[in-house]
Parts: sequence; C-alpha cells; structure tokens
Amino acid sequence: MKLKRSVKVGDVIQFPHHCFSEQRRGWNGWIFRAGIVDKLYTDEHGKKCAVVSYCSKRAGRYQLLPCEIRQRRVPVSTLFEFDVDRAERDYREFKAYEDAGEKVCWSEDTALLLDKGIIGGDIQ
Repeated sequence: MKLKRSVKVGDVIQFPHHCFSEQRRGWNGWIFRAGIVDKLYTDEHGKKCAVVSYCSKRAGRYQLLPCEIRQRRVPVSTLFEFDVDRAERDYREFKAYEDAGEKVCWSEDTALLLDKGIIGGDIQ
C-alpha cells in the first residue's frame, strides 16, 4: 500500500477503519476500507484532516444496494491509494458469476463504489 500524496475532494482512498489486533505492529492489525474524500480541513492542532464517506452496511449478504453511507474524520497522513481499476475488474468478474446463477458475497467497498457510480457504469 502506498500513501496518497496529494489528496483532493472526490478522491477514492483507503483508510484504516478499525484495529482488530492490538498486539500487531504498524498497519498489520488493521482493517482498511474504501472511502471517498468529501471535505478537507485543518483541525485545532494544525493537522490536515479529511471527512471520508464509506459504506457501513450493505443491503444483505448477497445484495449490494442500497448501502448505508457514513462519514468519518481521519488524518490525511493515514490515507492510502485505492486501486479503482482492480475494483472494476473484480466487480465485472463477480457480476458475471452472479448473472450465471451463483451467489456472490459482496463487500461494502464494492457497494460504495457502485452506489457513487465509480464502477459498473455500463453494466445493466
């Protein structure tokens, strides 16, 4: 993972959502989620921060939309690059499986990107 260098409003990023293992070092014990930068600001201590929208809950295990969108304030120094092209490829692959009759467990990240129109633009 690479840190996102110049963050702008509307960028798709990854951010540390929650720590699942306190004993691990660095980012090894964290779950990362995809998010969209809504606002940039400076906090009262002078640190650059961002308001990030992310999907906290999708419609169901085998259902993507509608998804519940939440916002979180995070320091810009903890934002990482997100590979939108890979997310698009994965979505198209798994959508083909779903169209063929298989059940697909979708992620919250895919639900967010689809809801915002970032992936799946020409798939009916």
